[in-house]
Amino acid sequence: MSRDFSKPYTQEELEGLKTMFRDLPTYKPGGWVKASDIPAIIQGMGYTRTPEQVGAYQAHWEDHYGGVVTLEAFLESASVLHDTAEYAKDYALRFDKNGDGQISAEEFKALINVISKHDPKLEGITFEHFVEEADLDHDGQVSIHECAEWIRAKCEAAQT
Repeated sequence: MSRDFSKPYTQEELEGLKTMFRDLPTYKPGGWVKASDIPAIIQGMGYTRTPEQVGAYQAHWEDHYGGVVTLEAFLESASVLHDTAEYAKDYALRFDKNGDGQISAEEFKALINVISKHDPKLEGITFEHFVEEADLDHDGQVSIHECAEWIRAKCEAAQT
């Protein structure tokens, strides 16, 4: 099954995703699953990804979220897949692990590890190069907004 991710999920489709999530092998009543269920989540969404991409997603959730995917986080991400700008913002927010509104070198390393699986041209981009490209207000830091804009631009460039 493959889905057209350029269109938003309908309410009925979102309900189906909730059911699929709750039926996963590691689902717990608190509304979460283990990151080991990520391949099944991606398959259940009709999302076609390479084994490397799936592995990067799984490693990200293992390393940064204690190996747990909540239903809320899953639905938040799924609901913006159709909108590159919103998806980029969602991504940037998830990589700001300390919640300071900026992307640090460590957070960037985790971010680039995942997104370079989608666009191999991004492999090898250094934090310094990222700051150079993404720091729109030239304050020497990359905010969530600036990071989201950078991700959006890279996603759109990869599609052309």
